[in-house]
Amino acid sequence: MGKDNIDIEKLKQEKKTKKLEKKKLSQQKAQEKQQKQLPPPKPLVRSFHAIPNRKQLSKTPLGTFSIMSFNLLGQCLIKRKLFPDSGDMLKWKTRRNMVSAEIEMYKSDIMCLQEVDNYTEYYKPILEKLGYMAEYTKHPKKLHGLLIAYNPKVFEMIKYATVDYDNDALCTKTWITSNIGQIMALKHVDHPEFGIVIGNTHLYWRPVALYERLRQTTIFINSIMNVQNALQDAEPNTQWVPIPIGDFNTTPNDPSHAAVTMACISSNEEAQLEASRTNPGSLMSDAGTTSEDGDGSAPKTIPEQAPEQDESENIDEKEIQATISASELVAILHKSSPELWHSIYSCHGDIDPKTSQPSSGEPKFTNYTAAFKNTLDYMYLRKNEALLVPTEVLTLPPEEAVMPSLPNRNFGSDHMCLVSKFEFTV
Repeated sequence: MGKDNIDIEKLKQEKKTKKLEKKKLSQQKAQEKQQKQLPPPKPLVRSFHAIPNRKQLSKTPLGTFSIMSFNLLGQCLIKRKLFPDSGDMLKWKTRRNMVSAEIEMYKSDIMCLQEVDNYTEYYKPILEKLGYMAEYTKHPKKLHGLLIAYNPKVFEMIKYATVDYDNDALCTKTWITSNIGQIMALKHVDHPEFGIVIGNTHLYWRPVALYERLRQTTIFINSIMNVQNALQDAEPNTQWVPIPIGDFNTTPNDPSHAAVTMACISSNEEAQLEASRTNPGSLMSDAGTTSEDGDGSAPKTIPEQAPEQDESENIDEKEIQATISASELVAILHKSSPELWHSIYSCHGDIDPKTSQPSSGEPKFTNYTAAFKNTLDYMYLRKNEALLVPTEVLTLPPEEAVMPSLPNRNFGSDHMCLVSKFEFTV
């Protein structure tokens, strides 16, 4: 009798399991059918907006051009657990069409791209078809890299260099990160008396590495200024304007951003940097640093969200002792570029407060994932730059267009591209 009861219960359970499986399969088929009926996704068109109360050139403008910065989200970095809302949008064949369509949509004269993989097989022929010339580089330990592309009808490349932060001797590292930068000097074709020295980078992602990120920022800007100064001496008939651009993995309240844009950093920011310098791994258990929410609410914790294949490692105690203090590092940054820098997109608060951060004016987000939503990407220009002024920026979409997280059917990357239009003179 007991045996019969067990068998009956077992049969009931098996029947229930089969019914659930059948229901799940039916739901999957219905979902697949619905997806097949949807038109192919295409990027949402965003609008340009004139910069309110913008600075005017003191002389008649000679011309205009545009620059894009765009973290493409390397396919090699995609893990479904990091993008739980994206579904089929994570598929390479779908996403690559979205990303390349967004590039073609704005077709900037210069593009600084980060997290570029599948370059030879996909992006190189796409860029060539669009009429660009490009330089691509990646660190040997990474599967994705950096790319600067330019329109040869507008600019001519004069010089190109790369930066390896791990091996740069300007100041001792606190992490081995395999992060790099690119520097390209471009002379205007129609007005060879004007040129730009553009830098493209993707800095170390780990939130606790505040000091290392400032170190990499310092090396990056110092390297750009060295190229600019050398060109100014070698080609005195051309006036060169430096422009650092990229994914700095830095929120607007990060000490690195303050060091770049402010004459001095606060004592609290210096203390954060010092803690990060003297014991770079000490905050690892905290899983992040605090950041102001874009809506001005209480500080939140930034999780270690970045989808990096993390090749980083701590250095030993002896090397840490050789590092310079945070104040000395900031002094090197300011010495390499005595003029302070201005974040071009800090005007966004005057354009659309709803999608901007109230304290800084920066976009509310340039990265929008399930785990992290904030600004990490920047375009910098010297505050008192007399030869080049931004005139318009590509505004953020309504936040509803990126919810619940990216990538989605509106955007193929987890980052927003930044695009600015400029006027120049000599």
